[in-house]
Amino acid sequence: MCAWARITPQLSRPLFLFNSRTYATTKTQAASSSSSSLLGSLTPNVSTEKDLLPPRKDAEEASNAAMENEVKYVKPEEDAKLQEYLNPKPYKTVNSLLSPLKRRLYLDNVTKNGFFKNGDLITLPDGISYRLKLSREEIEALEPSIYLRSWRIKSSVKKTNIVLRALKDLPLKKAITQLHFMPKKVARDLFEMLERGLQDAEKMNYDVNSIYVAESWVHTDGHWARRIECKGRGRTGIITHRWISVRFLLKTEQTKKRLAYEAERRSDKRIAKCVLTSEKIRGPCQGYYKW
Repeated sequence: MCAWARITPQLSRPLFLFNSRTYATTKTQAASSSSSSLLGSLTPNVSTEKDLLPPRKDAEEASNAAMENEVKYVKPEEDAKLQEYLNPKPYKTVNSLLSPLKRRLYLDNVTKNGFFKNGDLITLPDGISYRLKLSREEIEALEPSIYLRSWRIKSSVKKTNIVLRALKDLPLKKAITQLHFMPKKVARDLFEMLERGLQDAEKMNYDVNSIYVAESWVHTDGHWARRIECKGRGRTGIITHRWISVRFLLKTEQTKKRLAYEAERRSDKRIAKCVLTSEKIRGPCQGYYKW
């Protein structure tokens, strides 16, 4: 027991001094190598910006791609492509459907007769004469006209037909006035359509006073929404929300002149018939009265 007690103090003191010196040297080396890092020699001391590593190109390309793919919100009124799709620019079918020679013959025919007379002889300034013949569908497509199409309208076909029948063959301005004072819900949407047609006519340099409503039709549009209608005594019904779409075809005075000319030709070709027979004008005398 005594020997163990003598050896213990001799071993404990040198070990304590050795540990303290090692800790002190390590602390001084860390302070000298890096004054700003807590990890010491593991992290090098960066004193200037030149020693920093340049950013990776992959990161720059990814950030640029993210900026390009970023969604930009635009108002519908400021979206040029959307407005061009919703409100396309009007154009004349004469310039797009006919060749230069046929276009010249067609315009000269209209200038001469006030409308296109099929098969009429047209002489050009160079002295050459031509006869242009077109089908009925081609004539109707080439005449000045304005086609109007509506979006989905909250109404029914039966209710809208009542309004459209009142606008048949009316001048455009008079039809707009009638819709303005008509006590129908769908009249407001039709009023906006005809107002847009009036603006298109001004853009196309048409005579606004000669335009009239030539054709109009309505059809169902899209899926009809249905919901349950709760009634008394446990009964139920189905409420159907109907949607429609309306089309207008506006024509000019040129179409009226053509239709009047065709009606006159049909009446001239009609064969005169006599309904009298070989019997007497008063007819045979019958033995009874006709009340």
